Amino acid sequence: MELKLIPFWILLLSSSSGILGGDVSLYEYFQGDGITEGLTANGDEFKLNGKDLKILSGSFHYFRVHPSFWKTRLQQFKAAGLNTVDVYVPWNLHEPQRGEFDFGDGSSQFSPFLNITLFLEMIRDEDMLALLRPGPYICGEWEFGGIPGWMLHDHPMFFRSSFGPYQERAEIILHEVISRVKHLQFYTESGSKGGPLIMTQIENEYGNYGYGDHPRDKEHLKFLKSVLRQEGIETLLFTSDTPTLTGDWGNIDYELMTANFKWKSEQELQRIKELRPNAPILVSEFWPGWFDHWFEPNHNILSEEDFRVILGNIFNANGSVNFYMFHGGTNFAFMNGANILGFNGVEASPSYVPDVTSYDYDAPLTESGQYTAKYNATAEMIAAYDPLYDLLSHPPMPAIAPASTYSDVSFTEFIPYWDIIEKIPEQFREVLAKPTPMEKLEINNGNGQSYGYIVYRKTLPLLPGMVLKIRGHPRDLVQVMVNGVEVNPPVLSVGDLLRNFGSWAVRDAEFELLSHLEGCEAGCTLDLMVENLGRANFGSPHNFEQRKGLWEGDVLLDDQPLDDWEHIAVEMKPEWLATLDNWQPYSLEDNLHYGPRLLKGSLTVE
Repeated sequence: MELKLIPFWILLLSSSSGILGGDVSLYEYFQGDGITEGLTANGDEFKLNGKDLKILSGSFHYFRVHPSFWKTRLQQFKAAGLNTVDVYVPWNLHEPQRGEFDFGDGSSQFSPFLNITLFLEMIRDEDMLALLRPGPYICGEWEFGGIPGWMLHDHPMFFRSSFGPYQERAEIILHEVISRVKHLQFYTESGSKGGPLIMTQIENEYGNYGYGDHPRDKEHLKFLKSVLRQEGIETLLFTSDTPTLTGDWGNIDYELMTANFKWKSEQELQRIKELRPNAPILVSEFWPGWFDHWFEPNHNILSEEDFRVILGNIFNANGSVNFYMFHGGTNFAFMNGANILGFNGVEASPSYVPDVTSYDYDAPLTESGQYTAKYNATAEMIAAYDPLYDLLSHPPMPAIAPASTYSDVSFTEFIPYWDIIEKIPEQFREVLAKPTPMEKLEINNGNGQSYGYIVYRKTLPLLPGMVLKIRGHPRDLVQVMVNGVEVNPPVLSVGDLLRNFGSWAVRDAEFELLSHLEGCEAGCTLDLMVENLGRANFGSPHNFEQRKGLWEGDVLLDDQPLDDWEHIAVEMKPEWLATLDNWQPYSLEDNLHYGPRLLKGSLTVE
């Protein structure tokens, strides 16, 4: 914890009166008699259309929040004194298959979330500005950092680099994004004016993408910058990294450098000023909380006291700030990311750690939009710090329905594992000589499988005492099924994770078959069902070789390699789930054994 209390707190205590400011809108003030320039970053202050601006921003992922809540959440941002919204763009949702784009007009369950043009227009309508972070890599604790899983179908693929095939696809998605938002820039020489976009990021935390202090592939950054400019982005450009860790390794052409941090805030602020003494300070990611991994004992938090100290240090340095996150939202479907434990390419057990579904982040607004003590602290401190606060208008805090606990869901029907797999159509099955990752399948018009589960099936004689072995690591979690019955112990704890067969943490794992082998002398169906728990969104270059399933080596039975596996893609897409009709009455007492199954219950939401 940082212990230094700063003079800003004295000002805060004398200024937190709950006033709503003046009656001038942000756009009225900054447009004035006409817009003649955009955001500039020269000297100690940002200037927008020639007027000083403290950027007071919050990150809001439109793809993690249902569109019915966008307007209210933006009003909550504005009521806290924020004047800007930080916007990531997830490539994998906007291009779910190669050449197939979805910006709100597609047929997937995510389509309603993806109208980025509408979202940016809504930001403007709520009298705020926007920072655009179009990637194509975004990190964000999002699946594969936003990179589509189908990019792993082609091999080799060198991500986030000047490798031609990668840059070709990166240019295409940037074109698709920018063509839908470039008219929403605050200022362009070509004519468009008055939109919310004032800054655009080049890639994301690129200083971290490498080993030690070896040079980064800055030619790739220059390529992405050229694409942004060619496609019509005229805003101020910026890069973001943690200054004390990576200096300016992820910056090019002396574009604006910004800082990402939580702890050691004074050192980070000092370092960013050393690196760019003639530019204003923007903390592009002040982390007011943190995300959570499976098997962690508690929700990761940052106390209000520490939050106030760090934010106070930023303001005491005359800095601008973006709260990453101000409202986290939810990792819907299979879109959670993961991390690789370790540093600088050296990994620590269990190496891979997937993120949970909640992206609450201990942010000032909770996952369900509830106000917190950190929200109130933000509003108080901004009111005391922002020179324009008393001039500009601020809405009252929107009323939010209190969080409530719903009753328990009673499951009434189920489909057993065997019946689930039998419902997979033939076009999602392939027989291949060796275990192959899901991304390399030829399904989905040659895009492979990106998410869900993959079953490796083989019919063969099985006897008690036979030893099953998986060479390398499974990616990620294996359930061994014999004639539809799970026979390996589940992974229910960190201890299980580090020792049980089927865990990604165990290399070259062996499992002795002992149970549920009746009648298998003549042959039984052996299924290895592998769950993709989410691709890591952050790591060293080699960590981006994230194919899922079994592919690092052979599967052996009594040291003999097993070939000719049927590969069955279980993607769990809604349109397939809707076709399932073989539901059976469910009784908990009859289903106490471990193993995959689909359960159906009813929940009434008011």
